[in-house]
Amino acid sequence: MLARVFTLSAVASIATAQIATNADVNACLVPSPLITVLANSNASIVEPVNNWLNGLCAAPVCSNDTISAIVVNATAGCSAELATFGISSNDNSALTALVQQYYPTARKALCLKDGNTNCITQTLTNVQDIRGTLSISNIVSFASNEGSDTTLPVNVTCTDCVKAIYTTLRSDIPRFQHSDSEKDTCGATFVDGTIPSGITQSASDSTQTTTSNQGNGGEHLSSLSALSGASLIAFLALLA
Repeated sequence: MLARVFTLSAVASIATAQIATNADVNACLVPSPLITVLANSNASIVEPVNNWLNGLCAAPVCSNDTISAIVVNATAGCSAELATFGISSNDNSALTALVQQYYPTARKALCLKDGNTNCITQTLTNVQDIRGTLSISNIVSFASNEGSDTTLPVNVTCTDCVKAIYTTLRSDIPRFQHSDSEKDTCGATFVDGTIPSGITQSASDSTQTTTSNQGNGGEHLSSLSALSGASLIAFLALLA
């Protein structure tokens, strides 16, 4: 699944560039730093992702109108990519409700910090220190090798940051329940439902003021007519 997500993201790289030109989407998702990730599949994703997270967490929360516009245009512009996940433009209403429901939780998880370091950045850096450069090419290659050892040491998978992300997702997503494997690997405290001390939330609580005429679900967002399905696909795939 991970390989499919990253492969599709590369295919949708042109559409990803288009999203950055829309004022409303750029104001709340700040996708510009991610363009460099798709432009060079051999470069490490860690710094661009960190730059994106810094912008995303400081930005206002996306309005439901903006989210609706993203979903409508993603299903239209990235229909081939979404079809591989069994998603079609006929699913717009359900997809919009899904993304509107889980976007706040995903944003909270993405904006957790351990001191001055974003938790996602910390985790990616830890993985990169063990696996080597975390480029799209290397991630796809690694994920596609079914015979490879995908396990990571507990000092990567059981950190305070990972626990905080896990707890945030588990508390807001009913289907995201722990199994005995998490307890067995990281200990009972990992699944106790608490955020470790020292982990803070950096997400801005300001709300978005839209500037574009988004109309009925966003059909007037011309720059999103072939909107990147990359982020949306990855988000939905990880929830599935």
